[in-house]
Amino acid sequence: MNFHFKKRIAIFNTIAVAITTFIVFVVIYYVVSFSSFQHLDNDIKAEMEEVFNNINWENDSIQINKMPEWDEAEHQQIEVNPTFIQIVNIDGKAIFKSINLQDDYLLIHPNNNKTSFYNTTINTQKIRQGQFPIINKNKKTIGYLTIGVSQEESSSVLHNLFIVLCFTYLILVFVLYLIMYYVASKAIKPVQKLIQSASQINESNISSRLPLPNNKDEIYKLATTFNDLLNRIENSIEQQKQFTADASHEMRTPLTIIKGTLEVLLRKERTREQYEKKINEVITQTDRLSYLFDQLLQLARAESNNTIIKKEKIILKEKIDHLINGGDLLLNKNQIKYNIPTNCVVFADAALLDRILENIISNAIKYNTPNGNITFEWNEKSNSLLIKDEGIGISKDQQPYLFNRFYRADNSRSSEIKGNGLGLSIVKKLCELQHIKISVESAENKGTSFTLQFPV
Repeated sequence: MNFHFKKRIAIFNTIAVAITTFIVFVVIYYVVSFSSFQHLDNDIKAEMEEVFNNINWENDSIQINKMPEWDEAEHQQIEVNPTFIQIVNIDGKAIFKSINLQDDYLLIHPNNNKTSFYNTTINTQKIRQGQFPIINKNKKTIGYLTIGVSQEESSSVLHNLFIVLCFTYLILVFVLYLIMYYVASKAIKPVQKLIQSASQINESNISSRLPLPNNKDEIYKLATTFNDLLNRIENSIEQQKQFTADASHEMRTPLTIIKGTLEVLLRKERTREQYEKKINEVITQTDRLSYLFDQLLQLARAESNNTIIKKEKIILKEKIDHLINGGDLLLNKNQIKYNIPTNCVVFADAALLDRILENIISNAIKYNTPNGNITFEWNEKSNSLLIKDEGIGISKDQQPYLFNRFYRADNSRSSEIKGNGLGLSIVKKLCELQHIKISVESAENKGTSFTLQFPV
């Protein structure tokens, strides 16, 4: 059965208080019950002292002195608060019993030489009974004194108490539920306001935020968390819009060139050399589109959060040598400067590390000066790799945007330098997936250095 949140709060709180109240009521009942039995036991002890004061025993003989009190009503009647007295010898034979016992006998526990109290019945009447051993001067038990008193009054009190407690408990639980329901309604009112405000936020007013309550409690934290979520959603939407716009722009340029080139070819006949020149332009722009799609695919895969990371032990110098010697990087070996120990080992995903290093080295090649060096340096203390070129550099004000998608620094926008501004975005994302910290330092006309700090 499904209940509204405030009903669940009211029910749970009511159950908690009801259980506590039940325990308290049970304790009260048993305390009263114990006190009642304690009171009866004290009455029995008082009667026992009077009886012992009026009996004599020497050796194995018990002699009873007649007491005027034994003729009192409580020793003769059975109906109203009777008191029963019985004296038996060691063989269980009754020496004396009060008149109200008539043909009945009080229960005896033979061989019990200690004072004991227990409950029993006489003529269907509940009584509290005490048994006391009669011990001679030789410390030998020669008989038993048993005294019984009616539990009628105490049973009546306990019965009435039970009814009162049950009735009170039911009323209390009902009242508690009403109170808890009212309190729950007041408690979740701020939540209802948040729900109402949140329901009014849609795509058209995504910049709206939930009002924050004055008290910095859990409701405040909930509203703050929801607002943070809205901020991330809004940023994500803006990024997607910007990504779509930038991708469209990047694709529009080569498509426009391809279309224009083909239209030119259709206008009139040309020589073979002219056709080859124009066709090569189309192929160049097609390659540009293909590279753009490949970069977009890599970025989409990296941002999908479904990439499986398989970290392994990688010898860093061997990895860089393999990329430079076996890859498509057009790099003169004489331009390479190594400062990496041959036994330098990092833990990373081999395939993803290939993409990271390829993009960084490609950038170093593209933006380096003619015959400029590229330096690879390992810092053991920080567990980091430095890749440095001697190229055109990046101005300080443009460096914070370097890892943004489709961003290209002003001095890299030359038509001679091919690129789409996605390479470093891919590098940044692949580094985040492997918990590799990447940073950049650059100065115009002095070069750029990238630092990859690997996790220990």
